[in-house]
Amino acid sequence: MEGETMRVMYEPWFVQYKVDMVFAGHVHAYERTECTTHPERISNVAYNVVNGECTPIKDQSAPIYVTIGDGGNLEGLDTNMTEPQPAYSAFREASFGHATLAIKNRTHAYYSWHRNQDGYAVEADRLWVNNRFWHPVDECTAAKS
Repeated sequence: MEGETMRVMYEPWFVQYKVDMVFAGHVHAYERTECTTHPERISNVAYNVVNGECTPIKDQSAPIYVTIGDGGNLEGLDTNMTEPQPAYSAFREASFGHATLAIKNRTHAYYSWHRNQDGYAVEADRLWVNNRFWHPVDECTAAKS
């Protein structure tokens, strides 16, 4: 995921104020960090700004990071992704799409990402997110189809 230097600068605030999800754009693709398969969130505060080395560490207090810059542009999609897919990357895809975040109440939200590749909105990634301020549970759950 791009933006490691910015994440290093802002993540202490995200943790302090119990931010559940961080949405970023610019990269013309979709990616979400892990929190469902091994309910482990990751932090990139170990990023080395000098040499660019990045070793994410497990940190349940870190937010879920979502890169959602796949609304379309003249340059096309960003298909140059790190291979193999890193363990902290729960889902990623280089296709056009959009997301919805439905706030259900003060403790829960339902997030879903929809692939719009051929003009059809297909739900491809989804999860329930617990608000860690009002409902301090250190996990999110993948929604069942």
